[in-house]
Amino acid sequence: MQVTLSVTLSIFSTFIILCAAGFTWRYRVRPGAIPLFAFTVAAAVWTGGNALQNASTTLAGKLFWVNVQYFGIVVIPIAWFAFGCEYTGHDEWLTRRSLSILFLYAGATLVLVWTNPVHHLVRASSGLVVTGGAIRLDRTFGPWFWVSVVYSNLVDSLGTLFLLRGLVQARRFFHGQVIALIVGTMVPWSATVLFYNGRLHIEPEVFFAVTAIAFAYAIWHHRLFDLVPVGRTTVVEEIADGVVVMDETGRLIDLNPAATRLLGVPKSDIGRQFVEICAAFPALVSSYQTGQDPENPIIADLGGERRYLDVHHSTLSASGTKLSGTVLIVRDVTEFERQKRGVERQNERLERVGHTIAHDLRNPLNIAKGYLDLERSDGDGEYFDNVERAHDRMEEIIDDVLSMARLDQAERFETLDLARTAERAWENVETKSATVSIEVGTVFVRANAGQLSSVFENLFRNAIEHAGPTAAIEVGWIETEGTSGTLYVEDDGDGIPPTERTRVFEHGYSTRAGGTGAGLSIIADIAERHGWEVSATAGDQHGARFHISGVQVATPKEELDR
Repeated sequence: MQVTLSVTLSIFSTFIILCAAGFTWRYRVRPGAIPLFAFTVAAAVWTGGNALQNASTTLAGKLFWVNVQYFGIVVIPIAWFAFGCEYTGHDEWLTRRSLSILFLYAGATLVLVWTNPVHHLVRASSGLVVTGGAIRLDRTFGPWFWVSVVYSNLVDSLGTLFLLRGLVQARRFFHGQVIALIVGTMVPWSATVLFYNGRLHIEPEVFFAVTAIAFAYAIWHHRLFDLVPVGRTTVVEEIADGVVVMDETGRLIDLNPAATRLLGVPKSDIGRQFVEICAAFPALVSSYQTGQDPENPIIADLGGERRYLDVHHSTLSASGTKLSGTVLIVRDVTEFERQKRGVERQNERLERVGHTIAHDLRNPLNIAKGYLDLERSDGDGEYFDNVERAHDRMEEIIDDVLSMARLDQAERFETLDLARTAERAWENVETKSATVSIEVGTVFVRANAGQLSSVFENLFRNAIEHAGPTAAIEVGWIETEGTSGTLYVEDDGDGIPPTERTRVFEHGYSTRAGGTGAGLSIIADIAERHGWEVSATAGDQHGARFHISGVQVATPKEELDR
């Protein structure tokens, strides 16, 4: 065993590198930490093996430790490439295929190194020489050694290119990190190239001490693993908001996957004029042309579903004030808009309930109280009939209030037998001498059970109120193309004047004196919640006929709720 300057420097470098590896391991859950840890451990194996090789005095001993060094040599380019990808957000390069190729090379090199006496592809010849009183290894390299050098340089260059690109794109705060990392790898890399070209007589392994110091500086001073610059490409590709980029001529030059999903614009449309591609979204085109954000979310039909999209407009400048492009940020705010409209509808219903209780319910109570007072003074029994009618009116108002409250039930849609639902609703209404004919056949629909029942109850009650106690009511079903149909309820009364057929669905409007106007407005609310459309027209017998269209037809279940 011999102790030379090379042995001392290699041991010192190994110690420094292992300290850096320990620092790196503490941040192992951060992006890039594991590859950098693997890099430092591999560098320690390479440098430590060099120390032991130089300390050995026999050819067999030196060749053994040279072979051990290769466990670090083949890992370093892979680790550096993986670190460059993770640190800069280019994880798409770290595929199973690419890593398999890299590790396949590493495995093949190790096999060739340890079997070199058989084929001499790595070392053509090896011997000992004495230089300056120290026994040194003298080698002539074989073809696979130079293949290995080229391979390592190429892979190392890829990792470094990722970092150089990150240096250009990253904010100034991250420049210190990137520069320290590049210096840490370029110094031993350059030393290796110079050494094997006869330009440097100091073994390159000792320069890994510079690598360790540079890495430690980046970790501690520049907070390498506390603040990692995520690649902009990754951010744009992964965010849920759509990003659409046009150049100064209005051509589409880029869009992310979210924009493709929200606007239905494929990547193949890149290069076309934006106004042509998005002609189906006039508000979006207008925002682009005027440079102003739309006041309200735009409505888009995506896959048969109505979606609300919020659009923000921004301009890009290449330098100074010169316009170089336009960016539109598109955000799906459908859920927010639905919740907003739901809250608005609920507030409106609460106001209606309050109005009904505070005003309409008080009137019949006052009437009942007045007639009772008259009865006490006159003793005339006819006033009791009036009291009974007032109480009936109160019951009617209470039914309307309950129907409003039912709208706030959880909207759980079920498969319902339309005829059976109508029959049950008829049983819940004071029908007097009225009759109903339910001619819907065997039809199953998707709806909320309680709310569909409220539709029937309010339509039946409305028919009896307007057509009289002997009203003849018909419930029918009209099949339409697709997966929906039209439900109608018709009576044989006097009908609704054409000028009032749209107003009857307004809250508080009634064609009957003393009516609350709540029943039909409740039906309109339920229709809106289900995506239906409700309208009033004249029936075959000139009575009132109410159409509810867009009712979704369902496949009958084996068992329906009873």
